[in-house]
Amino acid sequence: MNEPSMLTEPNLRLMLMALSALCMVWGIARGIGRLALFAVAVAAGGLAGWAFFRYAPGPLISWLGGFHPDATAWGSVVAGTITAIFVRRFLGALFSGGASVLTGTGPRMKHGVLSLLPTLLLVWGVAMAARWGGAVARMRWVEAAAAQPNLIDCPPVLVRLRDAVSTGALGQMLDRVDPLNSAEASTLGSLLTLRRNEDAWVAMKKNPELTAALKPVLQRLLNDKDVIHSLSFSHYSELMTLPEIATALANPALREALRNLPVDQILSAALHGESQAYHPVGGTSAPVGNSAAPPRARVVQ
Repeated sequence: MNEPSMLTEPNLRLMLMALSALCMVWGIARGIGRLALFAVAVAAGGLAGWAFFRYAPGPLISWLGGFHPDATAWGSVVAGTITAIFVRRFLGALFSGGASVLTGTGPRMKHGVLSLLPTLLLVWGVAMAARWGGAVARMRWVEAAAAQPNLIDCPPVLVRLRDAVSTGALGQMLDRVDPLNSAEASTLGSLLTLRRNEDAWVAMKKNPELTAALKPVLQRLLNDKDVIHSLSFSHYSELMTLPEIATALANPALREALRNLPVDQILSAALHGESQAYHPVGGTSAPVGNSAAPPRARVVQ
């Protein structure tokens, strides 16, 4: 986990600045019109993908009786791509007669500055996609680590990308423009996913880093049938958009607790059985469900 990587917050911040500069150059060379049409098309595609991601799982489960857990994510991509292509072609045909080549320094610079508006929209869309895609990937990673604890030390690329756009100055800025609280939802969902491993779950609840404000929220969510259904069938896209999760995250104190929680250390310690003195003497808890972790007999005193 300590190997050099491009997926760090400073590097991504530089990449986003480079993208903004590139779009400004595009605006200077080609005019803001084409860039604005592209940005509107991407925004429309993102809105369609978000609508599918948030509202489609419930009706589809009711009509089909269930579907592949990745269907929501891929359906969002397909819906967003088709919508973006359609909107781009429609707007291109609608405004095809109005395009002209820019001449003169003044108009070019004006278009270059104005191109920042669609650029910010594009950057926001890319960042939100990375945060939400990475949040779902994070929960799948925790699910895999619940069966093979050593995997918790090897986060996937999408998870590291999500972490990079959710920390530091970049993360704080994106938190203010994230309408779905994806950073906090990712942390909360990851903690709930650990329920697949009984030993790790018990160890996590005894971790002193887990605040008293979080424990009743986790228990209340695990008593909800929709949350249990999403966790049982690995429907993590659906889990993040459940009204129960949104209601829990509406509490500012809970969001603050989730932001300050060292979730990676808590998950790693729980899966490696490192709660030490917090384990009960005699080790009475036994693995249940689909946990494939080996018995930790050495924990027993």
